[in-house]
Amino acid sequence: MDAIQQLAKAEEQADELLNEAKKQTRKEQEESDKRIAYFQEEQDENEEKRKQELREKFDEEFRNIKEPLMEKTQKEVEQLQTISPEMREKALGLIINKVVNEYGN
Repeated sequence: MDAIQQLAKAEEQADELLNEAKKQTRKEQEESDKRIAYFQEEQDENEEKRKQELREKFDEEFRNIKEPLMEKTQKEVEQLQTISPEMREKALGLIINKVVNEYGN
């Protein structure tokens, strides 16, 4: 009888150890899941920051290219607006003659 009680007690202890191991495993899995979620969130934030930095960099590069071109174009427009009507008529006549001579024959 004593051996049966010892065997039952050993089984009970084994069950307790197994249950404790399962609890510990679940706890570690939950902690691991939390760390993974935190890491993923951190990666997402870093990726979003990097995207924003690239957008800002490209916007700045675009402005650096665009502004001089806009200034040059504006100066050319202003210069063209100062051409007298007589000069415009003469230039238009030259263009028409060239087109007619090249494509008209």
